[in-house]
Amino acid sequence: MPGIDNDDSGSPPVYFQLDSFPQKNALIVSLQPPTEPSVPVHHVPCDIVLVIDVSGSMFDAAPVPGEDPSEANGLSILDLVKHAALTIIETMDERDRLSIVTFASSVTVLQPLECMTDENKMKARNNIKSMQPKDATNLWQGILTGLKQFEDVKSDGKVPAVMVLTDGMPNHMCPPAGYIPKLRTKLPLPATVHTFGFGYHLRSGLLKSIAEIGNGNYSFIPDAGMIGTVFVHAVANLQNTYATEATLQLKYTADMQIREAMGTSVLSSPPEPFGDSSQRGLQLDIPLGNIQYGQSRDIFLRYHSPHISKLCGMDPGPLPIVEAAINYKLVLDNDTGKLTSATVIHNLTDESHSSEERAAYHESRALICSFLSSLFPIEKQGEHKAVDSSTVNEVTKELATLIEKLPSRNYSDPFNKSLLQDLAGEEPEGQISIALNEDKGFFQRWGQHYLPSLLNAHTRQVCNSFKDPGPLQYGKDSPLFIACRDRMDEAFDSLPPPEPSRQQHIARRHGMLSRSGGGGSAIASSGRHISMSSYRNSRGVCFAGSTLVQLASGRDIEMRRVRRGMKLQTPLGSRKVAAVLRTPVKDETLCRMGAVLVTPWHPISLDGKAWTFPAYSADKAVRYTGSIYSIMLQRDRSADAHALRLNAGHGHGLWGVTLGHGVASGGDVRAHVFFGDYNAVGKSLLGLNVGLRGEFIGSGVGRDSHNGLVCSRGRALSWAPGARSKTVLRS
Repeated sequence: MPGIDNDDSGSPPVYFQLDSFPQKNALIVSLQPPTEPSVPVHHVPCDIVLVIDVSGSMFDAAPVPGEDPSEANGLSILDLVKHAALTIIETMDERDRLSIVTFASSVTVLQPLECMTDENKMKARNNIKSMQPKDATNLWQGILTGLKQFEDVKSDGKVPAVMVLTDGMPNHMCPPAGYIPKLRTKLPLPATVHTFGFGYHLRSGLLKSIAEIGNGNYSFIPDAGMIGTVFVHAVANLQNTYATEATLQLKYTADMQIREAMGTSVLSSPPEPFGDSSQRGLQLDIPLGNIQYGQSRDIFLRYHSPHISKLCGMDPGPLPIVEAAINYKLVLDNDTGKLTSATVIHNLTDESHSSEERAAYHESRALICSFLSSLFPIEKQGEHKAVDSSTVNEVTKELATLIEKLPSRNYSDPFNKSLLQDLAGEEPEGQISIALNEDKGFFQRWGQHYLPSLLNAHTRQVCNSFKDPGPLQYGKDSPLFIACRDRMDEAFDSLPPPEPSRQQHIARRHGMLSRSGGGGSAIASSGRHISMSSYRNSRGVCFAGSTLVQLASGRDIEMRRVRRGMKLQTPLGSRKVAAVLRTPVKDETLCRMGAVLVTPWHPISLDGKAWTFPAYSADKAVRYTGSIYSIMLQRDRSADAHALRLNAGHGHGLWGVTLGHGVASGGDVRAHVFFGDYNAVGKSLLGLNVGLRGEFIGSGVGRDSHNGLVCSRGRALSWAPGARSKTVLRS
């Protein structure tokens, strides 16, 4: 029987249930919070303390997407962190509070927790922009000072969180007893602690352990291409919090055994005895931390009971009873901070009402988490430590066995399918298998840092990026999470790109960027410089960021989510994305074609064969402010392989042509001397700035001063019927 907690506070009910599967000796404990608040809110208010590493290494070049470490874009790691911090401020209001703490060899409190009024937001922006890299890395004092910001401060009605951002290994005043033993002495902590590791020189096992004891999340940010999506999701999850300090408590008879089956955490503890000698039992406590609206928390456990013999018709003896209680504190409540509880009494022999698909999914999720956890055992001081890379080849054999036996293999629903995509899907999916490829050195370089982050997402059921199929299943049924995430995403995109602080010549190779001192440059096919005064005529790149585009898998995603390396559907099958071009615009004229927003002169087709311009067939024209996008696919001799399927799963779909399609002349609607030339477009992209997610950023369209024709690409791309010109891209 499910339990329902619905006190008189006005909060929506929580559904709490247990499902047992005697054939598998398995028990699933599920907590289902409400989908959204009973009263509409912009976001759940938060108290956030940013604890930012400003050690000397934060001035190192921010790694860029790709495998060539020599590529760079003039941005330091600290430049990216500042941009992410500024994004957080943009989504806060006077109900939120923010504190900023920096640490190097010493710690500085740039500001205590302050309400984010317009005046204080300006102050916070200035504090963030003022940060400069210094010397050593005193992580311990940074964490302590961050937690101290909550002393004598009540966070009732707000979600308290410490966000620790660092790029490497602490090397100054580390606690001799170890970070985790010292943090244990300070439990319970006044806020959840979330850790973010940048780059490839991380003590990621320590960051994972700190997040665990802080009931928070660990996130890995390998390069500039991931910082936006990681921070967007981290803050959106906080702004979608239903309850804090959640704990699951299981009580059962002393002759039974129940254990967690999803890996080991530094907070894992053995069951404790309770009761007297006549009725002795065991109690297992499992900390859960924050609970989000619209996202269940499902704990998969294994059990052994001598009384399950009842199923075989034998003398059952005492019934195998489990009493489960969930305790938590509501955030949006008439009596915030009050401990709320729900209890369920469950007989392990009762028939489960859970679907086979759901049971298979959670068992598979637990098996994956257990496998990943085994790669990062906990050492004496409570720190996770990656297995030696020399053993990874043996681990890949275990992975192959896991995939072969995974219950999810027998089901095709999105949840079960997503787990298999995480394990061994086609690139860019299948990141678990790729991360364990030590023949190419992937585990040593990034796998050992990435896999704990993925493990965290699956264990805590949080969506932590736009990247991995498995975590993308979490939060998708929460309107508030989606709204907060999209708002954060738009804020991240809308902020001016950070100014590169590394004043040195940077060479971008292999189809990337070339510029000096972090400034813009142009590659002009005409061999002469085009004045910036000619970049005044704005044109739309292609599509609004909300336009849906079809992946090769058949799933639709928003255009703004497309990344280099993804596979998209074309009239000739799947093709990889070679480049993404994003252009911020204001009051741009777009044509509405059903649910598709497209620029007036961008060729579209209903069947992929007959092409026309939206200007001739649109439902109506609209004014659009935001970012618009264009895609360049992998090179192909056939022009038909250079088109995207748009809005496929929502009414009548369209095809939209992509950059460098190969039709440079003739009567075809797509024909354009520049936009049809793959080499010209590719070379011209080299002169643009590169965004934090690896996309190229446009800023203007130039026209030749002699003939008025389009001669350069800066702000946006424009197809104009009959246009014939040499074209240059500029930033």
